[in-house]
Amino acid sequence: MGMGNVNIRLENGALGRVASTDDGVAGLILTGKAVPDKLELNRVYLFNSTRDLTTYGITEAENPLLYKEVAAFYEQAGDGAELYVLVVSEATTLTQMCSSEDGSPLKKLINYAAGRIRLVGVNKLPPAEYEADLSQGIDGDVVTAVAAAQNVTAAYQAKINPFRMLLPAVLWNGSTENLFKPREGSYNRVGLVLAADKMIGETASPAVARVLGRAAKIAVNYSIARVKDGAIATTGFLADGKTPEEDAGMLDALHDAGYILYRTFVGKNGYYLNDDCMAAPLTDDYSSLNLGRVIDKAIVIAYGAYVDELQDSIEVDDNGQLPQHLCSYFEGNMENAVAASMKDEIGNFECFIDPKQNILSTGVLQVSCKIVPRGILKEINVTLGFDNPALKA
Repeated sequence: MGMGNVNIRLENGALGRVASTDDGVAGLILTGKAVPDKLELNRVYLFNSTRDLTTYGITEAENPLLYKEVAAFYEQAGDGAELYVLVVSEATTLTQMCSSEDGSPLKKLINYAAGRIRLVGVNKLPPAEYEADLSQGIDGDVVTAVAAAQNVTAAYQAKINPFRMLLPAVLWNGSTENLFKPREGSYNRVGLVLAADKMIGETASPAVARVLGRAAKIAVNYSIARVKDGAIATTGFLADGKTPEEDAGMLDALHDAGYILYRTFVGKNGYYLNDDCMAAPLTDDYSSLNLGRVIDKAIVIAYGAYVDELQDSIEVDDNGQLPQHLCSYFEGNMENAVAASMKDEIGNFECFIDPKQNILSTGVLQVSCKIVPRGILKEINVTLGFDNPALKA
């Protein structure tokens, strides 16, 4: 026995703290120009504030889209937000940026961040010689890019690396006739931004990074259109270069079509967003960005709760099935993980494991998880009138 002493043992875990999550980590892919000795094309850079604009020699005169988007992102998300930026040549199309080909800009961005990115914005400034196909009201490159982006996001979700995307409804011709309708698509991981925050030459540049910054700042269950978060812009346009007031007669149609756009409220200054719609019908469970972000977070949590159990030797009963106490153990793993990380972001969570699974024969454990999401107040109807108490006598 050693010499006597006063021994103090530290307890840990009593505060119930959890590791910070990557919910708001974002990436941007933009067209622009290289800056000699400072900024290369097709290379990923990690930004943390608008000071990085100076660090990489990015000026509004030489790189108007890049300058505008980075500044708008941090205006919403605040300095310190993690933003991965990849700049491609001005001739690169949105479809090429979002291609599923190995080494495409989107894949390069996601792979570089090694699973941290949860939100991606893509934007371009069409060069002067660019000839757009406007047969569907917006640049045809946008329509093909949406499909390409969905394919990539679905592939990464399968690899437990989920993320959602925002693309620009660039070069909208100002008409709703023959307009591409995102709500009629099947691209529930991609949203189209018709709101624009700056005129760059003759182009009303969609506010992709501004919307991305709003999403990066808020909890996953919140809508980017949440009024309590305040106006997203003091001035702005739609992608045809006109203000929302000038296009007021089309706002309802554009909203129903499934675009993210600016709107106003009587008695409030500035512009707000109309919704957080994705390019999918309302019957799709993930037709809203907030619902998609909730399920993406749950995917990552479920993986973390069970990955350590793979290839482990476990007890089975006389029938080769899982004993009830082990069912409860595995259920508890998931429920505890969700409770620690998502208790304020969902309404309820339930995990169930049926003990009647022949683990001995299959080696496969089936787990059923159900999330009750929080609702979003999209409309409030108030009945208002006068009352005369004397008439009730």
